[in-house]
Amino acid sequence: MSRTMADAQLPNRVDAVKLVKVNQRLNAEIEQKNLARLNETVVRCIEPVTCEIEFTQATDKQRLMQGSCRTSVVMICQRCLEEVTYPISSEFQIGLVFDDEQASQLPRYLEPVELDENGQLDLWTVVEDEVLLALPMFPTHAEDECQAKVVTQEPEAETQNSSDERPNPFAALAKLKQ
Repeated sequence: MSRTMADAQLPNRVDAVKLVKVNQRLNAEIEQKNLARLNETVVRCIEPVTCEIEFTQATDKQRLMQGSCRTSVVMICQRCLEEVTYPISSEFQIGLVFDDEQASQLPRYLEPVELDENGQLDLWTVVEDEVLLALPMFPTHAEDECQAKVVTQEPEAETQNSSDERPNPFAALAKLKQ
């Protein structure tokens, strides 16, 4: 039987073991002001991070957290150095573990997240990690929207022999060798 928590503020810390036992679903938001690392990385976060998260247990007794999160952020275009708005979306599947041994038992497609000794999970940190991982490494406008002028420089046609124009940079070394 699955339970759903209505749209609300996503709790910061949760008892993940308990949520897995009841197959809890969370549809909630995290106010952007609560995500310090995200705010340090982008110019600004335009809207709250909207999350849809489901806690389940796999047939092999592994605790799982899967879901998605989305928001919009403003970053600096790496071509024109003006602001660019990016919609950010991430889907994730996480294996909830207590130690490294349990993490090594997870299938490769699951990212391990370690719970504390009481089964508590810092949910905001996990969601913030997923948003940070979804950010583009080099944010840019679409080429037709970017203010930067792309300069393509054609190589000058060689009219003379290049050895006549420039001295050999190794000539001084040849003198030292003698």
